[in-house]
Amino acid sequence: MKKGICEGCIPGSGLGAQRLRQAQAAGYAGVEVTVARGGQGALHVGSSRAEAQAALDAVRQAGLELPGTGAGVMGESPLLHGDPAVRARGVAGLQATLERTAWVGAATVLVHPGHLAADRRYDAAFDDLVSALRALRSACDATGVALAVENVWNRFLVSPREMRELVDAVDHPLIGAYFDVGNCLLFGYAAGWIDVLGRRIKKVHVKDFKRSVGNYEGFCQLLDGDADYPRVMAALRGAGYAGYLTSEVSGDIAETSRRIDRILQL
Repeated sequence: MKKGICEGCIPGSGLGAQRLRQAQAAGYAGVEVTVARGGQGALHVGSSRAEAQAALDAVRQAGLELPGTGAGVMGESPLLHGDPAVRARGVAGLQATLERTAWVGAATVLVHPGHLAADRRYDAAFDDLVSALRALRSACDATGVALAVENVWNRFLVSPREMRELVDAVDHPLIGAYFDVGNCLLFGYAAGWIDVLGRRIKKVHVKDFKRSVGNYEGFCQLLDGDADYPRVMAALRGAGYAGYLTSEVSGDIAETSRRIDRILQL
């Protein structure tokens, strides 16, 4: 397994060479960037191949890989939205994101499906998400890029069985799960999620969380929370996972890198 870091966790803003060199100097092998319409992401929906190539060149010149991207466009057009027109825009945005991700040779697009609204039926939202992801199967085939739905704090997909059911219902080898260790800890156990999802896991975020805090302030440095990383690593190896462990931890990126090294030795 390799060590990665989310672009947003590197001090500073934009995809400057200095920020990338910080990540490389701290021991990371790859950086996960955001494909978005605006903001400080490295790539933008609507950007040219030349701009995408420049971003990729900057990553490579820093001695890093670009294993995956995040679909920042989903904030505008979530796939869990009750309006079919909004979901359709989300599908179109992901089609563009898959294309641009292929331009830079990255393997995976992280998908945050949005938040479940209080007036939205859970089963209807689930079925609509399956339909939206099925509509993206041809784009995955065309680009060779995988979509990975993340378990997030969105009142949806709150158990590994639900995530497994979603992935199996979509039924495509390039559509799976982006498993976040820290995000499941408030109501579950990370190793149990991995055991259930198995080879459906496309990528992994590493975080930690203190259940005694019980809210967003509970996210903490790796190995300082309740994540059972010895069991997590055993489960990942048992599932055949050999990809990136990508940090989504705020703070000292060099210290986080050292802690991932300790985790990799478990």
